[in-house]
Amino acid sequence: MANNDANPPAGVPQPVGATSDIAPSLLAPFGADEDDADSTYGGSVAGTDTTSLLSSIARYREENGRTYHSYGTMEHWGPNDDKAQDQQDLSHHLWGLALKGQLFLAPVEEPQEVLDIGCGTGIWPIEVAEQFPDATVKGIDLSPIQPTWVPPNLFFEVDDYNMDWLDEEKFDLIHARELLGTTPDWPKLYQRAFRALKPGGWLEQHEPSLFFLSDVVKFEKDHPFPQWGQLMVEAGEKAGLRFDIGAEMKGWMEQAGFVNVTEYRMPWLIGGWSKDKHQREVGQWNQLRLDLGIADFCSRRFHNQMGLTPEEIEVFCARLRLAFRDKSLYGYQWAHFVYGQRPLSASNGSN
Repeated sequence: MANNDANPPAGVPQPVGATSDIAPSLLAPFGADEDDADSTYGGSVAGTDTTSLLSSIARYREENGRTYHSYGTMEHWGPNDDKAQDQQDLSHHLWGLALKGQLFLAPVEEPQEVLDIGCGTGIWPIEVAEQFPDATVKGIDLSPIQPTWVPPNLFFEVDDYNMDWLDEEKFDLIHARELLGTTPDWPKLYQRAFRALKPGGWLEQHEPSLFFLSDVVKFEKDHPFPQWGQLMVEAGEKAGLRFDIGAEMKGWMEQAGFVNVTEYRMPWLIGGWSKDKHQREVGQWNQLRLDLGIADFCSRRFHNQMGLTPEEIEVFCARLRLAFRDKSLYGYQWAHFVYGQRPLSASNGSN
């Protein structure tokens, strides 16, 4: 293992594509450092009057010491226990830090109806509801893990976005984040979102890249970074799901009928090796996110699809954590930001 405190070689490449990849408001110089909720849920679940259904939703599945949702049509990769919820809130902080406090990039000034699909702990819709008190904000998720005390204009529902959506032409903004590997049919999901938006409404999605990269180090095949990407792609294929979606989102939006589709990429460092203060802070938080959350992200797929034992998964994750902490790798991953608009015409999008 190389020395983490080593100075970078002269002329270290910048791990950034063209600067047009990054939203103008987020541009920064880059380089290595040389120095309980019954009343809360008002939709799909609250619409039923069966106590058994509510009870079954909260009766989570347990696998290898972690709990997972029991509601919905598919097996989500992420656990929903307290540890996982802390990880989700940490991840929200990272996205907010990367966006310098912006909750979304789409040019929506005063939304009246907002939907967050896959809202997790509900922290993003809570902040939106606080920032736009005249808007009605809804968050949906497979697990009822959101807080009870929330702004009065915010509502949570236990729902599965992979099932048919009842809302049509309702929302000004639909937000999705970290949904990679959670739907078997991405084009259909975009079509559903298209129909649920008002004409002129916006869909925005933020996703981290699956792959850990370096512009300085060429990794051997047995290095945990390329092994990770290969294993996750293969596990997704076996499960009928895709984790490598960042580069596809813009095309899928356009195929669904969205216009004014805009795509930005931002390099997230793994560790604080940039000389730029903001990017260094993003990298430090990203490393923490990966250190604490990498096992949450991969364990279910590695065990159920790849046949790895919990012990083998932990050993592999330990190797990844060592690589995350190695500054001499100058590691990074891309974060993808895409938003598009439903046309003002009466089109219902592609079929």
